[in-house]
Amino acid sequence: MSPASPDDLEWLYSLESTGIKLGLSNVRLLLKELGDPQDRFGAVHVAGSNGKGSVSAMGASIMRSAGYRTGLYTSPHLVRFTERMTVNGKEMSAARLAKYVSEMRDLAGSGKFPRPLTFFEITTAMAFLHFAESRVEEAMVEVGMGGRLDATNVVRPRCCVITPISVEHTGYLGDTLGKIAYEKASIIKEGVPVICSPQSSDAMRVISWMADCRGSEIRFLGRDFHSECISRDLDGVTVRLGSLGTEVRLGMLGRYQCQNAAVAAEMALELGKSISISRDQIVEGLSKARWPGRLDMVRRSPLTVLDVTHTPDGAKAVASELDIFPGNPRVMVVGMLRDKDARGAMSHLAPRFDRIICTSSSSSRALRPGEMLEAVLPYNVNCQAVDGVGGAIDLAEGIAGRNGLLFVSGSLYTIGEAMQHLEGRHGP
Repeated sequence: MSPASPDDLEWLYSLESTGIKLGLSNVRLLLKELGDPQDRFGAVHVAGSNGKGSVSAMGASIMRSAGYRTGLYTSPHLVRFTERMTVNGKEMSAARLAKYVSEMRDLAGSGKFPRPLTFFEITTAMAFLHFAESRVEEAMVEVGMGGRLDATNVVRPRCCVITPISVEHTGYLGDTLGKIAYEKASIIKEGVPVICSPQSSDAMRVISWMADCRGSEIRFLGRDFHSECISRDLDGVTVRLGSLGTEVRLGMLGRYQCQNAAVAAEMALELGKSISISRDQIVEGLSKARWPGRLDMVRRSPLTVLDVTHTPDGAKAVASELDIFPGNPRVMVVGMLRDKDARGAMSHLAPRFDRIICTSSSSSRALRPGEMLEAVLPYNVNCQAVDGVGGAIDLAEGIAGRNGLLFVSGSLYTIGEAMQHLEGRHGP
């Protein structure tokens, strides 16, 4: 079969303009039409605001090291749509993508659904179908938004994971941390164990209540199991994992990855009660795990670092890592989405830079450059607005020179466009 036609892909992406419609009735009907592929593989369901992609990638790497055919579903993608759904680290083929898009387009026009199918509902169904037809044994499934009404909340997980929760998506999830925690904790299923990152007291209370209601055992990092960051440099971090009684060298930058690794390891130990995963395989999987776009050093001159930063808590954690990067002057290119707390994030990052270029990705949800500038100005007046991520990077490179630091931050869309621009000019 030929690759997906431009018309089919244009149709798929056109569904993004219909917006986000939370709810499970549509996706359940769609999956039933496809033979309920989500029931044909084991799953770990991951919710949260910060770190859920990293934990999912670590978990998938551990499962692969243990010899399982492993699926990984994350969103959104950085550069290619097929990044969202991988099997043993490989993206879906163009031929299979064409087959699935054509099938989904036919189903979407069949009149069998109470409302039009959304982009994320179709993407999720495609991922589950891909995993089932690829004979995936175990999969890491990352929530798209929230949890309770997210299209992924149809899997029957072996384990649930909740990473740190922040205030985000308030128009959909609620305007308080407690309400948002309720939405995310609602992935917890009856009797299914829960592994949890450190949380605020409000979030911890809600998550614990939900686990109690569902009869699920819950373990919190910092209370029930522990980790310690031993060292860090430009090649990674070393973490001591209490549950394993050993140190692990991670190939990811950022001390916060130590917590993510501890959560992934604890998840794997829990899975080891029902499937075969050894401690050595956990260590191997963690050491091999990679997750692009997270404190991702992509070039040495000027030193160029890409990081998806979209919440104040995430920005605070990233800001505490910036001292490890040499370079002067220090220039940031930033573009965030309008449903994020841009001003809160910039309160942590903006003071750390000599110059800031505010820009906008092509996403319909992106803040315009002038709006991004308004979020930066209270914390750094040495800033300007530039249309287009590529143009912003070109300007920032000129300011940074060969000896400076170029830091690109913001949404996944911003980082993805930055990757495309840099690879287009300098090669991968």
